Amino acid sequence: MNFFIKSIFLIVGISIIGLMLWFGMPNIQQVLKPVKVISVTITLNNKCSFDNDSFVVAVPGTNLIFPFKKGVARLMLKSDRKVQLLSNPKYKAVRYVGIHVPVEPKMILEADCSTSPRLKGIFGSMKNQFKN
Repeated sequence: MNFFIKSIFLIVGISIIGLMLWFGMPNIQQVLKPVKVISVTITLNNKCSFDNDSFVVAVPGTNLIFPFKKGVARLMLKSDRKVQLLSNPKYKAVRYVGIHVPVEPKMILEADCSTSPRLKGIFGSMKNQFKN
């Protein structure tokens, strides 16, 4: 009888730890999600004094660079990828480096030359972490 009670406690304890990890850590859920190729439409919200042609979308970790056509870039990517707004390499005088953003089917990337994209990303993360 004593062995039976210990076995039940062990199984319940492992189940509780598993549930805490599953619901408490969304990164584990992301790793276990199947990766699909999705169609991504990215719209540029240009708040800079440069033309839309001055910006491109890059896929970090690859050499893929996609230009905007009439403020929109369409691409096919794996669902676990991230994209980044960069200045167009053909214009050497312009330098813009945005933050990495996870892909979604419809996205809006904002080019704001008055505020650093990295600062906006840091403050956005802090806002999400400490929201009530």
